[in-house]
Amino acid sequence: MKKKKILLVGGGGHCKSCIEVIESTNEFEIVGIIDLESKIGENILGYKFIACDDDLPKLRDKYDYALITVGHIKSGDLRRKLFNFVKDIGFRLPVIISSTAYVSRNSSIGEGSVIMHQAMINADVVIGENNIINTKALLEHDVIIAIFLQMLF
Repeated sequence: MKKKKILLVGGGGHCKSCIEVIESTNEFEIVGIIDLESKIGENILGYKFIACDDDLPKLRDKYDYALITVGHIKSGDLRRKLFNFVKDIGFRLPVIISSTAYVSRNSSIGEGSVIMHQAMINADVVIGENNIINTKALLEHDVIIAIFLQMLF
């Protein structure tokens, strides 16, 4: 199966964790990281910073998928802003689920959310879009996580 190409938007510590989760899925090929213009040419875990946020509309012509890889630092405002910007210009924001996570087939996960290593999502859990369910998090039956809440355990 040919891997889908994906851009990562945000190049901090959370990006490193997302890279490892994406690599575990074997579904996407990371083509580069989008961050501040001053970082272009640098790399994280072997992946280059290739552009800044202003370049995203041009990159949309070439790539279909993007993931917000900015974590939750004091406020979710930047994640929310980037998510809306990337979505508005037409990128698809996939759900990324670690190969070591358990997700019930009776649960629902919103676009752009990331389920990290060894997280457990049980029956009838609803997770809104653009959330981070962090490593080893446990969400039991009937839990509802709102849009952009970003569970960080």
